[in-house]
Amino acid sequence: MSAHYSNPPWRTYGSGLAIPCIVPTRDVHVPDEFSIVGSLGRTLGMLVYLEYRDPSPVVHRELIWLSAIVRCKDRAYRTPEGIGPMYYVARMYGDSDLAIDAARKEWSLPKTYAHFRRQGNSIDVRADDGTHVAFSWKPRRFTFRAPTEIATLQKGFGRIVCFRASGRAEVQLATYRMDAFETEQPEWEGFRRRLVLPGVASLVRSFESTVRAPVEMTRRLESMAPAAAPSLVRLRTESV
Repeated sequence: MSAHYSNPPWRTYGSGLAIPCIVPTRDVHVPDEFSIVGSLGRTLGMLVYLEYRDPSPVVHRELIWLSAIVRCKDRAYRTPEGIGPMYYVARMYGDSDLAIDAARKEWSLPKTYAHFRRQGNSIDVRADDGTHVAFSWKPRRFTFRAPTEIATLQKGFGRIVCFRASGRAEVQLATYRMDAFETEQPEWEGFRRRLVLPGVASLVRSFESTVRAPVEMTRRLESMAPAAAPSLVRLRTESV
């Protein structure tokens, strides 16, 4: 594991905001090893803002663009049991060098440094890659507790790796407004062309989550075995 990280699993604590998006599949680009899971030319994406607090392994902030639900094209890859939909992380930003290093090395996540400025119910993110994202939100009255689970699938150097986290959260319905969006990064194209839902968002007032160790997807051995040679006995019998 990366320097200064304890052994997995890791317990994380914090709050955040999740904005679901309906994304045209034609505007989403994923590695050749993946196919997009969707219907009628659309897939589900999500823009997620998270604040991690003590006693998480690292106190920091993140902005994540989950551009699509994906799966491996080659069904010989063994998907870990008990995992639901797996998202593809197109872009990811954070303000901790340690967390960025761990994301890149352990989960092959495309994480870049960014500056975060929080004022009340608004957040402004300016990333080193030139991306600028800002949005604000307004909580609604209805609050509930719910289980949480997230899984991602990424292509690294010579490997396919899965990120998994699960836990519980106190969630409040909210509306949101995009205050700024500027980028030259092509991975954001699906967000730019998303179907705008009527301001729907989930305000995560608090969460406790367990992050599992990275899972490298392996191929089933039988899928790599050479095809069996035809039986000589059968061939001789048929020729008689």
